[in-house]
Amino acid sequence: MVKVNEHNPVMDKIIKKRRSIRGFKEEKLPKELIEEIIRVGMLAPYDSSAFGDVKDFRRFFVFEKDSANSKKLVSILENNAKDRLKYVESLIKGKPFMKSKFQTPMNLLRIGVDKCVSGVTNAPYIIIVVELRNVSPDEHQTLAQVLENMRLKATALNLGFQLILLPCGNLSLITQMAGDEDLMKLLGLPIRKFAINGCAIS
Repeated sequence: MVKVNEHNPVMDKIIKKRRSIRGFKEEKLPKELIEEIIRVGMLAPYDSSAFGDVKDFRRFFVFEKDSANSKKLVSILENNAKDRLKYVESLIKGKPFMKSKFQTPMNLLRIGVDKCVSGVTNAPYIIIVVELRNVSPDEHQTLAQVLENMRLKATALNLGFQLILLPCGNLSLITQMAGDEDLMKLLGLPIRKFAINGCAIS
């Protein structure tokens, strides 16, 4: 007979309580809590054979609201979302069939640009996570595991957690920004060498 781990009921409660937050309190959090959340993110699995002796293949960048770097990040995210909306609008301009077909997704994308992005960027902390790209293209999967660990830890700490998404089909705002010069300059990283994702914490 399989012996059930004594912590199983606790894990069940945390998973059931897990949720995404759309609005954040502006209350500052002790940095120790942010460090705890990052620590469990670091425990997510990775392909050790792909990185060898590289120690800093996974990195975490914490942006505290109203700091100079946080304001730069917010501007970069909001501008990227607006540019994405303009690009999609240009694709369907003058094409009535496509316009009617994509009306609902477009409305959701506009809401995302107007509200969802600002909701995330108003959070007390934004955490950007990057992982070095390698010959085995599974970095997005491992980053998803990193963020799920962080979500569960935030839930256990009774904190809010939100991925940086637009509501149009859960479109990620940040995973496609590895080639964004302004963002990678802010992080001090080379363009397209890292996969990237992120979340807001409150």
